[in-house]
Amino acid sequence: MHIAIIANGEINDYAATHKKLQNTTHIVACDGGLRHAKAMDIWPDIIIGDLDSALPDYLSACKLIGIPIHIYPTEKDDTDLALAMLYALEKSPSSILIVGALSGRADHQLANFHVLTMAKGIPAEIWDENTSVQIIHDKLCLPKEDYQTISLIPLSTEVMGITTRGLAYPLNDETLRLGVVRGVSNCFSANEALITVESGALLAIRCRKG
Repeated sequence: MHIAIIANGEINDYAATHKKLQNTTHIVACDGGLRHAKAMDIWPDIIIGDLDSALPDYLSACKLIGIPIHIYPTEKDDTDLALAMLYALEKSPSSILIVGALSGRADHQLANFHVLTMAKGIPAEIWDENTSVQIIHDKLCLPKEDYQTISLIPLSTEVMGITTRGLAYPLNDETLRLGVVRGVSNCFSANEALITVESGALLAIRCRKG
């Protein structure tokens, strides 16, 4: 099962996002992400959140056709996206795609990156038309496609044993620590890059615009 989560951040290119969602088999609308589902003419398989920003009319239409709605209190420990991720992980998916999570408040974006760490062992990606964000816990092969840069940024206190192949500025069994920005704005030297780590959580951010 390939699960997609539509979050409540900005989506600037609905056509590209709709195309990206075509290979998913189960779609979760995360609270206000319901507005994006409506804009793309998508009926989600489930709606999750405190519903403080969901479109009332579209929410009512979803209720009428029997789409499940999991409502949580506004005062809660987890964000709506974290709750959607927990739901997705319960389905034992083969992959998780998150859209609508790369804009808006800086604290929300950073929290969204941390949500990716919940998917250990399952390929998970935060995506928009210009950016792809993934976390590497052991190894990951990333295609160049039309991305111009790739940045490797530690999300844990330190990431040890980093080795890269297919990047212009390689790392060979090296360590990156919080506060070290050495891994920013690398670029591909091949059509794909293989990145391995021995321990820690490493953000891999590919950008189409330099």
